Amino acid sequence: MKQLILAEKPSVGRDIVNAIGGTFKKRDGYFENDRYIVSWAIGHLVELCEPEDYNPNLKRWSLATLPIIPESFRLKPNPQTLKQFSIVKDLLSRPDVELIAGTDAGREGELIIRYIMRLAGYNRPFKRLWLSETTPEAIRQGLANLLPGEAKDLLAAAAEARSYSDWLIGINATRAFSKKHGDLFSVGRVQTPTLGLIVAREREIRNFTPSLYWELFVDFAKSDGQIYRGKWFKSKNQGRFEQEATALEIRDKVVGQTGSIIKTEEKEVTEPPPTLFNLNDLQKEANKKFGFTASQTLDLAQSLYEKHKLLSYPRTEYKHLTKELAKTIPARLAALESVPGYAKYVAFAKTAPKPGKRFIDDTKVGDHHAIIPTSVKPTAGLSANEGKIYNLVVRRFLAMFYPAAVYKQTKVITMVAGETFQTSGRIELHPGWKEVIPPVKGDKRDKEDEETLLPPLVQGESVEATKAELKQKKTEPPKRYTEATLLAVMEGAGKFVEDKDLKDAMKGHGLGTSATRAAIIERLIKVGYIERKGKVLIPTQKGETLIDLVPEVVSSPQMTGEWEKALLDIEAGLVKPSNFMAGIIELTKKIVNLIKEQQTTKPTVQGKPVVGQCPLCGSEVLEYPKNYGCSGYREGCKFSFGKTILQKEITIELAKQLLVAGKVTCQGFTSKTGKKFDAALVLKDGNITFDFT
Repeated sequence: MKQLILAEKPSVGRDIVNAIGGTFKKRDGYFENDRYIVSWAIGHLVELCEPEDYNPNLKRWSLATLPIIPESFRLKPNPQTLKQFSIVKDLLSRPDVELIAGTDAGREGELIIRYIMRLAGYNRPFKRLWLSETTPEAIRQGLANLLPGEAKDLLAAAAEARSYSDWLIGINATRAFSKKHGDLFSVGRVQTPTLGLIVAREREIRNFTPSLYWELFVDFAKSDGQIYRGKWFKSKNQGRFEQEATALEIRDKVVGQTGSIIKTEEKEVTEPPPTLFNLNDLQKEANKKFGFTASQTLDLAQSLYEKHKLLSYPRTEYKHLTKELAKTIPARLAALESVPGYAKYVAFAKTAPKPGKRFIDDTKVGDHHAIIPTSVKPTAGLSANEGKIYNLVVRRFLAMFYPAAVYKQTKVITMVAGETFQTSGRIELHPGWKEVIPPVKGDKRDKEDEETLLPPLVQGESVEATKAELKQKKTEPPKRYTEATLLAVMEGAGKFVEDKDLKDAMKGHGLGTSATRAAIIERLIKVGYIERKGKVLIPTQKGETLIDLVPEVVSSPQMTGEWEKALLDIEAGLVKPSNFMAGIIELTKKIVNLIKEQQTTKPTVQGKPVVGQCPLCGSEVLEYPKNYGCSGYREGCKFSFGKTILQKEITIELAKQLLVAGKVTCQGFTSKTGKKFDAALVLKDGNITFDFT
C-alpha cells in the first residue's frame, strides 16, 4: 500500500518530496517512489456547477427563473486545470493508495480536498497532513503526526456550507439586480457590505460642512525666566472656542497677569511590545509603512512561506503562539543571529525571560498561530519587497523579548485670572522594545512620542502670562479609507452590529477573513465599484448606485455576522449544516423578492434608458450608442453630450449625477498633450465646462 500525498500547489508538492528525501521518479503530474506518491492540486481543481449545468435554459438570465436553488449541489472539474484533475482522479482510483490530504491547513484548503475527493469518487479512509510551516523539518514532523481525516470533518462541513451559501446569494442577487436595473451588478456576502462602508465614508466626506474654531496658547514665565506654554481649556471636553471674539476677550484678560500652578501630576507610563502579526495586522503595517496593497503583502508573505521557507503560514487570524511551539524559539533565534541587522537583538533575546501570556497562550491559538520567522537562515535571494515584509515580521518577533518602553509623563494646570491652561510633557526614560522597532518619522505614533521638555514646575508656584497666540483652525471631514484603515474596519466590523452574540462572533473575524480580505478589495476594484487613487479607496458612481439599490440585509455587516457565527458553530458541532442551509435558502428567497418589488432605475422611452431631464426643454435625456441626448431633438432641442470626454468614459451613472446635481467630479481625463488630470464637469445653460477648483 502506498500513501498518496495530495498538496494544494506544485511547489508544496516538491517541498514534500524534498523533505521525504530518497529517490523519486518524476511522472506526469506527480512523483513516486516505493512508499509515496506526491501529487497536487493547482488551487481549486473542482468547482460548483453553474446554473446552466443544472438546466441549459438557466444560461439566459431572467427574473422569472429566480431564485435558483439546486436540490443538491453538484461539482465539476475546473476546465482550466482539467488535465491535473484527471491525473489526481486516476491516482485516487488506484486500489494500492491511501490518501494523505496535504492541502493548506484551513477552511479553504479543507474545501479543496473534500471537493476533489467527492468528484473523484474517493470514499476510503484518509489521513490529514496539517502544516503551519513548509520547512523540511516541519513537513517531516507533520508526516510523523498525521491526523485522522475525520478530525477535520466539522471544518469541512463549515467550508462547504460557506461555499454553498456564497453561491446562492451571489448567483441569485447578482442576476436579480442586473436584470431588474439593466446593468451588470455583482453582489456578494462580504464584498457588498465592504463597499457599503466605503460609500458611507465618501458620503460623510461629501456632506461634511467645515466650521472654524480657535485655540488659545499662552506662554508663562517663571521667576527665573524659564518659559513654558499652556493651552486654554474649560473642561475635559472643551478646549476650543467657537467664536473668535470670546477667545480674544480671554486673551486680553490674561496677558500680563500673574497666575499660579494649581496642579502638577508626574507619573511613569509604560507601552508594552506590540503583539505578534496575524495577516491582517501585517497587511495594515505594510500599507502604512510601504504603501503595499493588501494583495501585494499577502503575495509577498506567501512567497516567504512557500518559496523561501522563512515565514510560518501567513493566512492566519491569530496573534499568539502555543507553549509547545515556544519550545522552537531557540532554533528560530539561531537562524537570525548571523544576520548583521539582527545579531544584537538576538543576543538580548537569548538572555531575556521567556515571553509571557501576551505572546504565548494556548487558549488564543486556533488551527494556526501568529506569523513568525522559521528556523531557516535568510539568504541574499530575497527581492527588496520580500525583504521588507520579512524584516517587519522578524523585528516584531524579536521585540517580544524586550521590556516595555517607559516614559515620564507630566501634566500641569496653570490658572490666570480665573482661566485654566494645560501643559503636557512626555520624556522617554527607556526605549525598551523600540530599540528593535523604532518609530517611523511622520507616523502618528511618532508625533505622540515626541519629547516635550518642561522646566521644573511646582504646585503653588507663581508665574506670569507674558504673551498669547490665537490659532484659527477648521474642522476636518473624516478621512477616506486607505487599505490599512479599511482592513482595520473590516476586522472590527462587529461594531456595526447591535446584537451582542453577533458582536462576539465577529470578534477576530469581521467582514471576510485575513485570507480573503485582500481579494475582496481587488474584486471591488475589478468590477468597477471602487477606485484606488494613491493610497486611498474611492467609490465609483456605479458602486454608490448599487448601495442605494440593495436591501439593507445585503449591505449590512449583520448578515455576515450571522453567517460567521453559524459557521463557527458548525465547526464546533453546535449547529447542523442542514439547519444553516435552510436559513440561507429562506434568505435567498427574501432577497430575490425584495429586488423584484423594487422600482426599476432605468425607465425607457423609445426603447432607450432615461438618464434624466433635459436642462433646456425639460424632456427626457436618453442614452444613445455614442451620446446622451434630448428626446425632443425632433422638436429642435440640441442638448447632447458624448459618452467620452477627453478619453474619460462618461458612464450612465455619471451622466445621471451631472443632470441632477449640475456638477460631477471625475478622475482620469487626458489632455491633448497626453497629460492625465482630474476635474469636475459642470453643466450650466446646457453647456458642459471643466472646473478645477
